[in-house]
Amino acid sequence: MSILALGDCNTLGDVYFENNSYPEKFARRVNLDVINCGYTMSTTREMLHFAKKYIKDSDIILIQYGLVDSWKTFKYAPYVLYYPDNLYRKIARKFVKKYKKIARKIGLNKLLGTKNVVPIEEYQANIEFLIKRYPNKIFILIDTPPNRDLSRNSEIKRYNSILEKISSIYKNCYHLKIYETFEKNLNNYYLDETHLNDQGYETIAKELQKTYKEYISL
Repeated sequence: MSILALGDCNTLGDVYFENNSYPEKFARRVNLDVINCGYTMSTTREMLHFAKKYIKDSDIILIQYGLVDSWKTFKYAPYVLYYPDNLYRKIARKFVKKYKKIARKIGLNKLLGTKNVVPIEEYQANIEFLIKRYPNKIFILIDTPPNRDLSRNSEIKRYNSILEKISSIYKNCYHLKIYETFEKNLNNYYLDETHLNDQGYETIAKELQKTYKEYISL
């Protein structure tokens, strides 16, 4: 069996922990190979592109998105994929970033409203698309940990609730509930407001190992 990890910066691992984030720690614990497709600033939209390239050769799929998907941004800001990337998309993102900064500065966010980067309905549909397309693979949906910027956490919790909903529908899908554990350890498991430290990664790896032993390695 082999593992494919799909997620954002906390799946990839901060620069100090790249190639030693929770997917690698988990893989070592259960003696399996792993491909870590964690990617900074990515969402479930990028996930579909990574999956298309890597999922066929994997048996256990870890999914941890929500940090960026749930982020509130200017309602009329376009979205430019981070993966697959190219020069034109990099240039486009610079313009979008400047556009959103101007919108905040002149008060358009308050006047015209905000939206989640990926609407919650699309977030659910993107994850379900993979689960339904690959019914013979095992999916573990991992909570997005809380942010130390507490204002972000109501949306993160809302998106995490979708993972519980999905896992209750599909027999090949498990929900790894880590939000509350991290909420109790905001001063212990983080490098900064968003990124996890080694202790945080070890905690997720241990919980993944428990899930693997209880439900998968039968």
